[in-house]
Amino acid sequence: MKKNIEINTNRTYTVEEAAKLLPEVSTSKFAGSVDIDIVLNLKEKQKKEIVRGSVTLPHSMGDTKKVAVVCDEKSEKAALDAGADMAGVKVVDAIISGEATFDVIIATPAMMGQIAKAAKVLGPKGLMPNPKNGTVTMDIAKAVQSFKAGRLNFKSIPEQGAIRLKVAKVDMPADSINENIMALLKAVHSEAKKLSSNPFKRVTVSPTMGAGLKLDVNDIINNI
Repeated sequence: MKKNIEINTNRTYTVEEAAKLLPEVSTSKFAGSVDIDIVLNLKEKQKKEIVRGSVTLPHSMGDTKKVAVVCDEKSEKAALDAGADMAGVKVVDAIISGEATFDVIIATPAMMGQIAKAAKVLGPKGLMPNPKNGTVTMDIAKAVQSFKAGRLNFKSIPEQGAIRLKVAKVDMPADSINENIMALLKAVHSEAKKLSSNPFKRVTVSPTMGAGLKLDVNDIINNI
Protein backbone atom coordinates (compact mmCIF):
# COMPACT_ATOMS: atom_id res chain seq x y z
CA MET A 1 0.00 0.00 0.00
CA LYS A 2 1.26 3.46 -0.96
CA LYS A 3 2.19 5.77 1.91
CA ASN A 4 0.30 9.02 2.39
CA ILE A 5 3.00 11.61 1.92
CA GLU A 6 2.40 14.94 3.63
CA ILE A 7 3.30 17.84 1.34
CA ASN A 8 4.32 21.14 2.86
CA THR A 9 2.54 23.69 0.66
CA ASN A 10 4.56 26.50 2.22
CA ARG A 11 7.88 25.32 0.89
CA THR A 12 9.49 24.77 -2.49
CA TYR A 13 11.41 21.73 -3.63
CA THR A 14 14.51 21.28 -5.75
CA VAL A 15 13.94 19.40 -9.00
CA GLU A 16 15.93 16.50 -7.57
CA GLU A 17 13.71 16.36 -4.45
CA ALA A 18 10.51 16.61 -6.50
CA ALA A 19 11.62 13.83 -8.86
CA LYS A 20 11.93 11.47 -5.88
CA LEU A 21 8.63 12.58 -4.30
CA LEU A 22 6.39 12.48 -7.38
CA PRO A 23 5.81 8.69 -7.36
CA GLU A 24 4.98 8.93 -3.65
CA VAL A 25 2.37 11.68 -4.02
CA SER A 26 0.70 10.01 -7.01
CA THR A 27 -2.71 8.63 -5.99
CA SER A 28 -3.59 6.87 -9.25
CA LYS A 29 -3.55 3.09 -9.56
CA PHE A 30 -1.86 3.40 -12.96
CA ALA A 31 1.51 4.84 -13.97
CA GLY A 32 0.41 8.42 -14.55
CA SER A 33 2.34 11.20 -16.19
CA VAL A 34 4.44 13.94 -14.65
CA ASP A 35 2.86 17.24 -15.65
CA ILE A 36 4.67 20.55 -15.48
CA ASP A 37 3.12 24.00 -15.21
CA ILE A 38 5.53 26.85 -15.98
CA VAL A 39 4.30 30.39 -15.30
CA LEU A 40 6.65 32.82 -17.01
CA ASN A 41 7.79 36.02 -15.33
CA LEU A 42 6.45 38.40 -17.98
CA LYS A 43 4.93 41.86 -18.00
CA GLU A 44 1.28 42.04 -19.08
CA LYS A 45 2.09 43.27 -22.58
CA GLN A 46 4.70 40.52 -23.01
CA LYS A 47 2.12 37.79 -22.34
CA LYS A 48 0.73 38.41 -25.81
CA GLU A 49 4.01 37.17 -27.26
CA ILE A 50 4.37 33.43 -27.82
CA VAL A 51 7.34 31.65 -26.27
CA ARG A 52 7.87 28.53 -28.32
CA GLY A 53 10.50 25.96 -29.13
CA SER A 54 11.28 22.28 -28.96
CA VAL A 55 13.45 19.90 -26.99
CA THR A 56 14.45 16.26 -27.30
CA LEU A 57 13.95 14.77 -23.86
CA PRO A 58 16.82 12.53 -22.73
CA HIS A 59 14.42 9.76 -21.63
CA SER A 60 11.46 8.47 -23.62
CA MET A 61 8.03 8.49 -22.00
CA GLY A 62 7.17 5.33 -23.91
CA ASP A 63 4.41 6.81 -26.04
CA THR A 64 4.80 7.10 -29.79
CA LYS A 65 3.60 10.29 -31.45
CA LYS A 66 1.46 10.21 -34.58
CA VAL A 67 3.36 12.30 -37.10
CA ALA A 68 2.05 13.56 -40.44
CA VAL A 69 3.99 15.33 -43.18
CA VAL A 70 2.46 17.75 -45.68
CA CYS A 71 4.69 17.52 -48.73
CA ASP A 72 4.63 17.02 -52.49
CA GLU A 73 4.33 13.59 -54.08
CA LYS A 74 8.10 13.30 -54.64
CA SER A 75 8.78 13.55 -50.89
CA GLU A 76 6.06 11.17 -49.69
CA LYS A 77 8.22 8.05 -49.78
CA ALA A 78 11.05 9.69 -47.79
CA ALA A 79 8.55 10.80 -45.14
CA LEU A 80 6.93 7.38 -44.85
CA ASP A 81 10.29 5.57 -44.83
CA ALA A 82 11.36 7.82 -41.93
CA GLY A 83 8.33 6.71 -39.92
CA ALA A 84 5.57 9.22 -40.76
CA ASP A 85 2.05 7.89 -40.19
CA MET A 86 0.72 9.79 -43.22
CA ALA A 87 2.32 11.95 -45.88
CA GLY A 88 1.33 14.08 -48.85
CA VAL A 89 -1.15 16.84 -49.65
CA LYS A 90 -3.98 14.49 -48.60
CA VAL A 91 -2.97 15.08 -44.95
CA VAL A 92 -4.63 18.52 -45.10
CA ASP A 93 -7.99 17.07 -46.22
CA ALA A 94 -7.78 14.35 -43.55
CA ILE A 95 -7.26 17.00 -40.86
CA ILE A 96 -10.07 19.27 -42.07
CA SER A 97 -12.56 16.40 -42.36
CA GLY A 98 -11.60 15.00 -38.96
CA GLU A 99 -10.74 11.69 -40.60
CA ALA A 100 -7.34 11.65 -38.89
CA THR A 101 -5.71 13.34 -35.91
CA PHE A 102 -2.00 13.73 -35.29
CA ASP A 103 0.33 14.78 -32.48
CA VAL A 104 2.80 16.53 -34.79
CA ILE A 105 2.35 18.10 -38.23
CA ILE A 106 5.47 18.70 -40.31
CA ALA A 107 5.46 20.63 -43.59
CA THR A 108 7.90 21.67 -46.27
CA PRO A 109 8.09 25.47 -46.82
CA ALA A 110 6.37 25.15 -50.22
CA MET A 111 3.34 23.49 -48.60
CA MET A 112 2.54 26.22 -46.07
CA GLY A 113 -0.12 27.58 -48.42
CA GLN A 114 -1.87 24.20 -48.26
CA ILE A 115 -1.51 24.02 -44.47
CA ALA A 116 -3.23 27.41 -44.14
CA LYS A 117 -6.49 25.71 -45.21
CA ALA A 118 -6.44 23.72 -41.96
CA ALA A 119 -5.39 26.64 -39.73
CA LYS A 120 -8.77 26.80 -37.94
CA VAL A 121 -8.32 23.19 -36.85
CA LEU A 122 -4.60 23.21 -36.13
CA GLY A 123 -4.24 26.70 -34.62
CA PRO A 124 -6.29 26.17 -31.44
CA LYS A 125 -4.45 22.88 -30.84
CA GLY A 126 -1.03 24.48 -31.22
CA LEU A 127 -0.23 22.18 -34.15
CA MET A 128 0.45 24.72 -36.92
CA PRO A 129 3.89 23.97 -38.39
CA ASN A 130 6.48 26.58 -37.48
CA PRO A 131 10.18 26.91 -38.37
CA LYS A 132 10.88 27.83 -34.72
CA ASN A 133 10.12 24.33 -33.46
CA GLY A 134 11.46 22.40 -36.42
CA THR A 135 8.13 21.51 -38.02
CA VAL A 136 8.72 23.55 -41.20
CA THR A 137 11.75 22.04 -42.89
CA MET A 138 13.22 20.60 -46.06
CA ASP A 139 14.86 17.79 -44.08
CA ILE A 140 11.67 15.76 -43.65
CA ALA A 141 13.32 12.48 -42.66
CA LYS A 142 15.36 14.04 -39.85
CA ALA A 143 12.33 15.89 -38.50
CA VAL A 144 10.11 12.80 -38.52
CA GLN A 145 12.75 10.68 -36.81
CA SER A 146 13.39 13.29 -34.10
CA PHE A 147 9.70 13.66 -33.18
CA LYS A 148 9.19 9.91 -33.23
CA ALA A 149 12.19 9.61 -30.90
CA GLY A 150 10.65 11.94 -28.33
CA ARG A 151 11.22 15.50 -29.45
CA LEU A 152 8.72 17.74 -27.69
CA ASN A 153 7.27 21.08 -28.79
CA PHE A 154 6.34 23.70 -26.23
CA LYS A 155 4.30 26.87 -26.64
CA SER A 156 3.09 29.45 -24.14
CA ILE A 157 -0.63 30.09 -23.81
CA PRO A 158 -1.41 33.61 -25.10
CA GLU A 159 -2.44 36.14 -22.42
CA GLN A 160 -1.48 33.68 -19.66
CA GLY A 161 2.26 33.42 -20.24
CA ALA A 162 2.18 29.79 -19.13
CA ILE A 163 3.44 26.50 -20.57
CA ARG A 164 1.81 23.22 -19.57
CA LEU A 165 3.13 19.85 -20.73
CA LYS A 166 3.63 16.20 -19.90
CA VAL A 167 7.36 15.76 -19.29
CA ALA A 168 7.81 12.27 -17.78
CA LYS A 169 6.04 9.24 -16.28
CA VAL A 170 5.87 8.66 -12.53
CA ASP A 171 7.21 5.11 -12.87
CA MET A 172 10.44 6.31 -14.47
CA PRO A 173 13.61 6.37 -12.30
CA ALA A 174 13.94 9.57 -10.27
CA ASP A 175 17.13 10.51 -12.15
CA SER A 176 15.31 10.22 -15.48
CA ILE A 177 12.40 12.38 -14.24
CA ASN A 178 14.92 14.94 -12.99
CA GLU A 179 16.82 15.02 -16.29
CA ASN A 180 13.65 15.34 -18.41
CA ILE A 181 12.35 18.23 -16.29
CA MET A 182 15.70 20.04 -16.45
CA ALA A 183 16.03 19.50 -20.21
CA LEU A 184 12.64 21.14 -20.77
CA LEU A 185 13.34 24.00 -18.34
CA LYS A 186 16.68 24.73 -20.04
CA ALA A 187 14.98 24.87 -23.45
CA VAL A 188 12.20 27.15 -22.17
CA HIS A 189 14.74 29.37 -20.39
CA SER A 190 16.73 29.72 -23.62
CA GLU A 191 13.67 31.06 -25.44
CA ALA A 192 12.05 33.07 -22.62
CA LYS A 193 15.20 34.90 -21.48
CA LYS A 194 14.79 37.12 -24.57
CA LEU A 195 11.78 38.64 -22.80
CA SER A 196 12.91 38.42 -19.19
CA SER A 197 16.32 38.01 -17.55
CA ASN A 198 14.62 35.90 -14.85
CA PRO A 199 11.95 34.10 -16.91
CA PHE A 200 10.45 31.75 -14.33
CA LYS A 201 7.80 33.16 -12.01
CA ARG A 202 6.45 29.82 -10.76
CA VAL A 203 7.06 26.19 -11.71
CA THR A 204 4.93 23.31 -10.41
CA VAL A 205 5.17 19.60 -11.14
CA SER A 206 2.45 17.08 -10.35
CA PRO A 207 1.41 13.51 -11.13
CA THR A 208 -1.75 12.89 -13.18
CA MET A 209 -3.55 12.43 -9.87
CA GLY A 210 -2.00 13.78 -6.70
CA ALA A 211 -0.49 16.83 -5.05
CA GLY A 212 1.49 19.44 -6.94
CA LEU A 213 5.03 20.32 -5.87
CA LYS A 214 6.26 23.89 -6.20
CA LEU A 215 9.83 24.00 -7.46
CA ASP A 216 12.57 26.28 -6.17
CA VAL A 217 13.07 28.75 -9.04
CA ASN A 218 16.48 29.85 -7.73
CA ASP A 219 17.65 26.24 -7.69
CA ILE A 220 16.46 25.81 -11.29
CA ILE A 221 18.40 28.90 -12.45
CA ASN A 222 21.53 27.73 -10.60
CA ASN A 223 21.40 24.42 -12.45
CA ILE A 224 20.80 25.81 -15.94
